[in-house]
Amino acid sequence: MGLTSTVSKRLATLTLASLCAAIVGTLAASPAVAAAKGVVEVPASVVTDGLTVEQEMVRQAELSASLARALPPTASLKQVNVPVSAEEMAAIDQVDRSTSPLKIGFVKMVTPASELRGLSISTLRPGGRDAAVVGADGSVVWATVVNVEKGGAVRLHIENLNLPEGAELYVYSLAGEAFGPYTGKGIDGSGDFWTTALFGNEAIVQVRVSGPVEDATLRAVSLKITEVGVISETFTSPAPAPTASFCGNVACIVDASCYSQANSIKDAYAKMEWVAGAFLYTCTGGLLNDTNPSATNYFLTANHCLSKANTAKNVSFYWRFRTSTCNGACPSNSGWPYKTTGAGVAASNRSGDYTLLTLNTTPPAGTTRLGFTSAAVANTNGVALHRVSNPDFGPQVYNEQSVDTSAPTCQGWPRGERIYSRDTLGGTDGGSSGSPVVNASDLVVGQLSGGCGTNVNDPCDSVHNATVDGALAFYFNSVKPFINP
Repeated sequence: MGLTSTVSKRLATLTLASLCAAIVGTLAASPAVAAAKGVVEVPASVVTDGLTVEQEMVRQAELSASLARALPPTASLKQVNVPVSAEEMAAIDQVDRSTSPLKIGFVKMVTPASELRGLSISTLRPGGRDAAVVGADGSVVWATVVNVEKGGAVRLHIENLNLPEGAELYVYSLAGEAFGPYTGKGIDGSGDFWTTALFGNEAIVQVRVSGPVEDATLRAVSLKITEVGVISETFTSPAPAPTASFCGNVACIVDASCYSQANSIKDAYAKMEWVAGAFLYTCTGGLLNDTNPSATNYFLTANHCLSKANTAKNVSFYWRFRTSTCNGACPSNSGWPYKTTGAGVAASNRSGDYTLLTLNTTPPAGTTRLGFTSAAVANTNGVALHRVSNPDFGPQVYNEQSVDTSAPTCQGWPRGERIYSRDTLGGTDGGSSGSPVVNASDLVVGQLSGGCGTNVNDPCDSVHNATVDGALAFYFNSVKPFINP
């Protein structure tokens, strides 16, 4: 029996049993109630703090413009050029789209590494060794430009970051994306991190030291750009207007913007992108509600996508990447949504194929935190389920499925630990893994592991393949201390 980490999904009818479960779920009078003996249910909530997507995009555009105005003269800027061969790009463009996590890019060494080891007053004079300028307020600005041939998006590996008080690092593009400030020794104090992706083939690295500044402060500034993560244009450029398929997806996959059933959950989902070893990968996950008074923001995805703290540290979350209208134009690079980067690992295990992350940055205001239930559904035939996901690093898609207790199981994925179902509407593909699946009451019951069947290379074959989700009921006691202490 074939096995893969991706699936295809299709249409689910609402059974009488699942309808009753939905009604029971709406009767919760407190944040967490026992819907049945030993069962915990927590309803959804909405993020109210932080910026909206629109406000964040305006903030970034204004920041990018402000940084550009302070940029040293173009003629004096150091240019770091990273060549990319046609063979390197083709290896990514031709990857099997049914694999998960899905490869969407690769890592290139910067040879030699671009390094800043202190500034000095002499640097600021004509003929100095670095491109730096002094502002009217006495501040000092240094910058360099990284160019990647044929890149669709660029991430930078920063090492040895050491910024004294008053110094800030930004990474931005002239197209209007800007991230930072990074201060001190970076995100976790190690001086080692990956910046958030900039779309296009250019990244400007800029350090600003508030003035008036002393030479000793300038000498303390250091950083090294050692690697570049390159996302292929195949995954960052919008597909042609949908014809026979949605945004270049396989035929069974459907646009989430076309289905009202997705409206109550789609703001919870984010596509993920991260660096691991020599490649960049993508999966999907969703923001999860909790009853923990000290909690930040929990995010559920699959263990087979990522599970290590060092990987989670550089994962980026792309919120609400979808079409603006049903089967409308595929989103372009200029419309990439609110992105946040960095997370910690609260809990993860291969059994149940789950990873519960804690986000370092609050998602955009208005984001949904999905509710959940610890009720088991894996052995209840016909339970209606649905989800949103981002296959192929593209816009949100929607699918429905129905629990099938007669579906053959795959070795290592026992029923009960996993939920087996048949797609009844839509589908998923590489990059959909980790997407939370919800019941008719929009309560999470698991997250996408993959497909099991005799034709798993065809994500549209729901006759010979079953969709497999890790079951929240199975691993609930492992995540309960975090989401329902």
